[in-house]
Amino acid sequence: MKKVSKVLASAVIATLVASAFTPAVSAAEVKPAVSAAAQKADDFGMEFDHPFTDVGSRYDEAVSFLYNVEIINGKTATTFGTHQNLTRGDAAVILANALGLDTENAPDAGFKDLNSRVRGSVNALAEAGIVSGKTADAFGTGDPLSRGAMAKFLASGFELEEYAVETPFTDVGGVFAPYIEALYGAGITSGKTETSYGTHTNITRGDFANLLYRTIMFIIDNEYLPLAESVSSLSPASFSITLTEAAPEEFSAGDLWNLFYVDIELEDGSSIYVNPTSVTLSPDRTVLTVEHSSLAGKAGTIWVDGEISAEFNYKN
Repeated sequence: MKKVSKVLASAVIATLVASAFTPAVSAAEVKPAVSAAAQKADDFGMEFDHPFTDVGSRYDEAVSFLYNVEIINGKTATTFGTHQNLTRGDAAVILANALGLDTENAPDAGFKDLNSRVRGSVNALAEAGIVSGKTADAFGTGDPLSRGAMAKFLASGFELEEYAVETPFTDVGGVFAPYIEALYGAGITSGKTETSYGTHTNITRGDFANLLYRTIMFIIDNEYLPLAESVSSLSPASFSITLTEAAPEEFSAGDLWNLFYVDIELEDGSSIYVNPTSVTLSPDRTVLTVEHSSLAGKAGTIWVDGEISAEFNYKN
């Protein structure tokens, strides 16, 4: 079981959990029509739209989602470039955004063709072992991304290798084969035709958006997310979250905290962002205790994932 916090990044997790979003479809069931993801977003008032005039119904949901969780931008303020080839540099920026990588402090990967816009993303992905260059010193920033390379980007970035199965595609082989098999096994791609994946065909920005969206839906639908049973205010500077079941051993207290959305709503209607000073997990791994800035002199409600709550009053 992988750490979804490592994979999905704070932007995606925070947006989904803040909307009390529980996926009800698998990746293979994601369609251009309104899905459970879009419906939940609408139910909870989450903006699920984009400003692009060149995005048709086939790509609308994916682009809307990725735009609203700040993973993608358009080519201009009003055009996404749906049918344009996706460059390797742009793909690196999008993927680094989706994975929440540290693009500021990653060591130089040694590529000489990186501009300031993509350098941090490429360096971070290279450090994580997700991408490599076309040569030792050239990433191929402006070159179009092939569907084979796209498979490597997604399968490596989201750690999907364990889902690999044999495909019916006659054009799959070489270095990209295991990554294509992983996307196929996870139900994220079905190929260009029943027998052709299009390994060496360039991928468009719209098709990449769809595949990235399906990948994120697959991860959320299949990976561990903790559920809160209750929340209790322990003192002006601490509260606890009781889980519905013991957290897996590979998840630290910090990992679990990053998978919850917590909001402290004061009685005047204002909210306080919770920035913990420490987070600890009980020995039986069922209670998360959070220490934070003091709420002395205040009263209100602690909300977890928009559903579980506990009132507090430290005015006296």
